[in-house]
Amino acid sequence: MKFFYKTFFFILSTSLYAQSGTIKGNIAFKDGTPLDLALVFIETISKHAYTDENGDFTLTQIPYGQHVLSIKYFGKTIETVPVNLNGKEAHIIYKLSFNASNKLSEVVVKGKTKEAKIETKGFAVNAISMKRASLQSIQANDVLDRSSGVRIRQNGGLGSRIHYNINGLSGNAIRVFINGSPIESFGPSFSLNSIPTNLIKRVEVYKGVVSIHLAGDALGGAINVVLKEAFGKNNVDLSYSFGSFNTHQASMSGNYFNKKTGFTVLGSGFYNYSDNNYKVWGNQVYTTNPTTGDITYVTAERFHDTYISKGFKVDVGFSNKKWADKLMLGVIYSDLDKDIQHGATLESVYGERKASQQTNLIGITYKDESFLSNNKLSIDAFSSYSHLRRNITDINPFIYDWDGKRKERFDADGNFIGYYEYASGAEAGAPTLQESIEKIYVGRITSNYDINNNNTISTNILHTRFTRDNEDPLRHVDIRNLDDTRFSNRSILGINYEIKALDNKLKTSIFYKYFNQNIRIIEYKRNDNSTAIELNDVDRTVDANGFGFTIAYHLLPKVLIQVSGENSFRLPVARELFGNLAENLEANFNLEPEKSKNLNLGATFGTFNFGKHEARIRVNTFIRDTRDKIKLNVRQDATDETTEFLNDDSYISKGFDVDVFYSYNRKLDFNGNISIFNSRFNTEFDETGLPFNWYRDRERNAPFFTANGNLAYNVTNLFKKKSQIVFSTNLAYVHWFYRDWESLGGTGKDIIPTQLVSDFSITNTFPNKKITLALDVRNLFNAQVFDNYALQKPGRAYYMKIIYSIF
Repeated sequence: MKFFYKTFFFILSTSLYAQSGTIKGNIAFKDGTPLDLALVFIETISKHAYTDENGDFTLTQIPYGQHVLSIKYFGKTIETVPVNLNGKEAHIIYKLSFNASNKLSEVVVKGKTKEAKIETKGFAVNAISMKRASLQSIQANDVLDRSSGVRIRQNGGLGSRIHYNINGLSGNAIRVFINGSPIESFGPSFSLNSIPTNLIKRVEVYKGVVSIHLAGDALGGAINVVLKEAFGKNNVDLSYSFGSFNTHQASMSGNYFNKKTGFTVLGSGFYNYSDNNYKVWGNQVYTTNPTTGDITYVTAERFHDTYISKGFKVDVGFSNKKWADKLMLGVIYSDLDKDIQHGATLESVYGERKASQQTNLIGITYKDESFLSNNKLSIDAFSSYSHLRRNITDINPFIYDWDGKRKERFDADGNFIGYYEYASGAEAGAPTLQESIEKIYVGRITSNYDINNNNTISTNILHTRFTRDNEDPLRHVDIRNLDDTRFSNRSILGINYEIKALDNKLKTSIFYKYFNQNIRIIEYKRNDNSTAIELNDVDRTVDANGFGFTIAYHLLPKVLIQVSGENSFRLPVARELFGNLAENLEANFNLEPEKSKNLNLGATFGTFNFGKHEARIRVNTFIRDTRDKIKLNVRQDATDETTEFLNDDSYISKGFDVDVFYSYNRKLDFNGNISIFNSRFNTEFDETGLPFNWYRDRERNAPFFTANGNLAYNVTNLFKKKSQIVFSTNLAYVHWFYRDWESLGGTGKDIIPTQLVSDFSITNTFPNKKITLALDVRNLFNAQVFDNYALQKPGRAYYMKIIYSIF
């Protein structure tokens, strides 16, 4: 430990030095045409930037003094400009010695993309650009499912519940964010299930250790969705997709920017509809003979699973101003209506149970990369208030079969006498018209202060407040007289210190996280005199401290070693504590916090270039020691309508994932990955001292071996000049796994079978770049695909998509 501190303070002391400022400028060709994608650099201090489409560039953290600015354009001689920086900013305007007509007809850009920069900071992270996926009829979750170390588990078709698994940890141990803010405040109808890929710029997947800018108590990782925000541009994009199971998806996005005033409007909207009437079969799908009671296994069409979601997002404000990069006031509206086809398994068939949700959100965003005059402090702040209404309709007692009909009753003479009914009075329990009102406040502020070129301190503060009230006119009057309100307040502070050393070969950071949560459940009963009598009052506060580190070191120019570790925990979320009737979840107020120690070790080799060939390999290994893991209970009775979350003792998870990328001539691209996440039960004895029979068993109902391969071929000028066609195929493999503990039972154990799914896609972009057409075939060979508790997902499906950019 002494060695660590000595090393840390040595690096710190050797990297603190002089004041710095910013060099901004504009570069054009000799004829005045703006110079796009030119490299602007100062060789002596290893600083560089690229010009944008207007020829503008910015170099930050430049020490005061005389410098020589070099300008490099593809295939041309480097030109230099002297610059004297003696204040916070210096501006230059420069024209090259040749005209735009002399530029190369085809260029290859070799510089770090935003995604590449994120992936080289020491975290085990995949930064996925959605540029190609936005042209296809696929969801963001489909793209994530093809990423190494990630397994997306879905209860059914479009709009069904999603569960994320990253390197063996799952559920709410994986936090999801939109633009760095918790997705809970946006509502279930504004989620990765509904947001079209056209509206997403990239998705960042953190495996294990999570950056503090995503302030949260994630244990297993985090997913951050970065939406498109084309500041400084005017454009409108439209898309429409239709296909199997009567599925329709439409989206629109547009931006308006006034260069003189900076007035900016960003707008987007979406609409999704699907009958989800795909076919299911297996040992849970059968009909019952009304006379004999005999069952017949059938291939049935889902008949009560319609999903509709729609919404819009509008931001109005100012951008690209001296006093702020952006200051925007935004509103979001979204809602969904969904039929509920079955309970926790396919054996509980529903024919009339429904759910609906509606979310209204108002928020304000402020961002400034140069908050102070010395350009050392950047601020990113967001605050929102959302109002979510959930409704459950379950008032009919009739029992349905997989033929889509109510089960009929006959007397001894074979005469029809009615329908079979649930004794409870409704399909999933007592009749209900429950309405839940959830109010969520979120406040987040992130700051970065550059002490100098090599040292940065960052902070992130997140506060959320959650309340839920329930009302059901069908409940008994004594129950309706109960005032039942649930509260949850959460505050998280993150502090990170980042150091760059050894000519930027070494990047290391240490961070600290403080967690505080208060949970309050108040139940009162009012008597005839309206006097409140307290029945239940739960008040629990938890404080905790977490810490971690990251190291990224360029061992060689094309070899990057990355290490990250963290000791952290998370508290149960409202859905786990309070339940959710729409998802057949019961409450469990006794859940304990989930704790975990995470360690990642990885390496990136490449990108290597051999003539027309490019190759890159990325390897990541990990170990997770998790205690009191919060998991969805696996009910022993397959006919149970509901389930709940519980603490499942301890697990130890070890594994690795490998990513391989190869490209030939920028036309043929291959991406492949293999992931093994071996999570095993790690508690030997129960509370009474009796041994667990499944000690050291692999985690039940959890995949542990997955692989993906994606091949794409890019053809230009096939039918028309400047047109582009991309043929791509994806192969996804999931190895079989036990539904329950492998030590329990003898032969004939329930397993989730091996899955091998193929997808195929063709996209054609027309010469004017305004119109793109796409054809997608999902699950090409109609494989039977299972997931959570053997819930079957859709078979073969076809989709067409058109994208039109107006300007």
